Amino acid sequence: MYAVLIYGFPLTLLGFEWGLRTMLSVDASGFTGPTLAAAGLSFLMPLVKPKLKKLNGHEDYVAISKTEIAFMPFLWLFVLLFLFAWSWSCYVSLKLPLDTTLGFRSHLAIGGAVYTISLILTAIKEKV
Repeated sequence: MYAVLIYGFPLTLLGFEWGLRTMLSVDASGFTGPTLAAAGLSFLMPLVKPKLKKLNGHEDYVAISKTEIAFMPFLWLFVLLFLFAWSWSCYVSLKLPLDTTLGFRSHLAIGGAVYTISLILTAIKEKV
């Protein structure tokens, strides 16, 4: 249940912001893609911190798994890529708001993809 609250919270905020913008008669279509991309990017940043494990009998030392060490550059690559994806989503929402990809507004498709992939990477990191 805790994971649902944590990872679903950006979607809840998105819903509240959409409702507020709708009540105030402000165009709510342009912010969703960049918001989802920013939320997805924010999920990745805590993942780059390695999980340190104390070694029994060696209080001065910590260990990091080899799998996690191998996963770290992969995560940093996604942070860099998702930064560009967020920027592109912002650009598309401002300059090409009606552009579509696979039947969705392009900025929403970019943001949704970043958010979904971030959730998948978070799940993988929890298992590593």
